[in-house]
Amino acid sequence: MINAIKKHAAFGVIFTIAKALVYFTPLILADVLSTSDYGILEYALAGVGVIVNTLINLGVPGAYPYFVIREKKEKLKSGFNLHPIILLIPFVINQIAFLCFQLDVNFYLAFNISYIIANQVFYSTQLKSHEKSSYAVLLDSGIYIVLFLFFIGYRTGFFQSSITVINNFVLAYAFIYVIFGISRFIKSEKQHLTSHYRAILRFSIHLLVSTFLIFLITTSGRILVEFFFGFDEVGIYAFYFRLAAIVVMIHQIINIAYFKKIYTFSPLILDQYFYKFFIIITTLSLVIYFISPFVVSEFSNFFNDTFDTYKSIYFLLSAQMIMWIASALNSNIIDRENSAKVNNVFFLILISIVGFLLYIFNGKFSFTELIYIHFTSIYIACMIQYYTLSKKNIYFKKSALTLTVIFLLESGYYFLFF
Repeated sequence: MINAIKKHAAFGVIFTIAKALVYFTPLILADVLSTSDYGILEYALAGVGVIVNTLINLGVPGAYPYFVIREKKEKLKSGFNLHPIILLIPFVINQIAFLCFQLDVNFYLAFNISYIIANQVFYSTQLKSHEKSSYAVLLDSGIYIVLFLFFIGYRTGFFQSSITVINNFVLAYAFIYVIFGISRFIKSEKQHLTSHYRAILRFSIHLLVSTFLIFLITTSGRILVEFFFGFDEVGIYAFYFRLAAIVVMIHQIINIAYFKKIYTFSPLILDQYFYKFFIIITTLSLVIYFISPFVVSEFSNFFNDTFDTYKSIYFLLSAQMIMWIASALNSNIIDRENSAKVNNVFFLILISIVGFLLYIFNGKFSFTELIYIHFTSIYIACMIQYYTLSKKNIYFKKSALTLTVIFLLESGYYFLFF
């Protein structure tokens, strides 16, 4: 009993510190960098970097809990040791492209960050699968810890506030994963390595497509904003996205602490948990939105300068977080039920339709309207996930109904007051 309390207390402390850095570091950097440089960092960090990570990771992280927890195929674990070496290939290509072909620094930074995130996700998923939650939290927060060290260096006068200096910090951190990956591979069991890795890829290829598509739907906001507007607007979007994402921290606690149970509990039990969770985080998200002008204004000049103009963006992003969390929880269920292949077809249709409409009406929608379109797309993606699961007689009726009510109420508030 005492050991369990100590374990949970230690996790609570580590989680609080690590996630505080994840949450606050981008917000304080908004006051340090120019709006354009901040937009470039966020574009690389949570836009291109996240989406490219899903491609180079080949769906392998999602295959680990499926084979180890769900299917209990322990013999395939050795195949995962080859993955860090595979991840090195795009990283090396990025260095060559930057040094020899003058690759734009914005994309160079984004691809280096994608390599880091790919490693963080790969190792973190393994740790969560074995209930090593504290280590997983630290690993997930790694890139933000590095950015916080840059901030400390800037405040103490060691570094200038520029995207170039940040780029050097990111590169140094990336090389830690290079060294660790090579060293782990050298020490690993080599027998049947490639055959096991091929077996993993045969399953994970569907996860690759699924993960890429859901990330394209849920995290493409920065990319869409940059494409239709510019890096200054990306900076605005990213700041309020980060501010709204405080409720995501709660989801991350659930996802880390109960990761293994998500792969073992029955859908009926999960539906009961999920719909109540959606109600709680929606209420919390709205409360935070309404009290933030009285709190955030005390420490953020960026907030004071932009809130009156962009409070509609902040509201929509607060609403979007609920759908984002729902899609992430649903993705775990899609993976565990091996339904990614069917789900991908519907996601492709959704992306094609939304992409076509944005192209046709380019120049005819505002910054705020683009965010609402994105919010709606994520809600539809959640409904697609529920529909896909229903094809296997797996139903999340209460969760789907709750999300629909939340979507309609928040849409109604947006149209009435903005």
